[in-house]
Amino acid sequence: MTTQVMSKSMNGGVRSPTALRIFSVMCIALIWEFVGRREPLFASYPSEIFLVGVETFASSILPSFIQTLYGFTVGFGLSILIGIPIGILMSRSRLLELSLAPYVTALYATPRVALIPVLILWLGIDFNLRVGVVIVSGIFPVILNSYLGGKEVDRDLLDVGVAFAATKLQQLWTVVIPASLPYIYAGLRIGIARALIGAIVAELEVSAGGIGGLIKENAKALQMAEMFAPIILLGLLSIGLAAAVRWAEKRTTMPWLWSKAAR
Repeated sequence: MTTQVMSKSMNGGVRSPTALRIFSVMCIALIWEFVGRREPLFASYPSEIFLVGVETFASSILPSFIQTLYGFTVGFGLSILIGIPIGILMSRSRLLELSLAPYVTALYATPRVALIPVLILWLGIDFNLRVGVVIVSGIFPVILNSYLGGKEVDRDLLDVGVAFAATKLQQLWTVVIPASLPYIYAGLRIGIARALIGAIVAELEVSAGGIGGLIKENAKALQMAEMFAPIILLGLLSIGLAAAVRWAEKRTTMPWLWSKAAR
């Protein structure tokens, strides 16, 4: 009997992951509130951060977010438009694979902070820098995962396309790209995280405005609540972007598997 109750409780928890996440966040917030009010090293606590965030949202946080998101959207959009075709073509062309793979691998492993001084010389310190850092941060995970997806396409699927006299372009569009979608979405998830980090790091390094610049200004002034408010909103933005990618993946990648997993 006890075993059955425990089993039902465990199953109930699995069936309501959102409630479990909310409960976890509430517990951390309560602990932070309790300790923050009594320990000066914390310098702030959730209720104060919330009030400050509401007060400064329209005047400073929202304009900074718009500035950062504009550069992020342009940069990561270009990363997708350029990265996916390069990765897929590398997987289908031995010449392109041998020519580009060393550069892609090397740049993927290079810390973005090391490239910022070069990008400053080339692009300046405003919008173009933000876009450039987002591209060099986000494009290489997209290229590598698209390339791996193209390499892992089942040979039998390609043989079916050949049997139906499909051209190379038709095989690419109807077989290779659909079969590569799980890898492509994995690259998008990694690329989004790296691109957003790159944008914020660039703003912190050169005080180029945006959310990074706002966080740096508040930290210098020791305004901890004002500093934490945009940081928390960045975390919420990251969760939202990850959820958007997952939503798109569910509707374009093997929907029968997703519906089976949901059951």
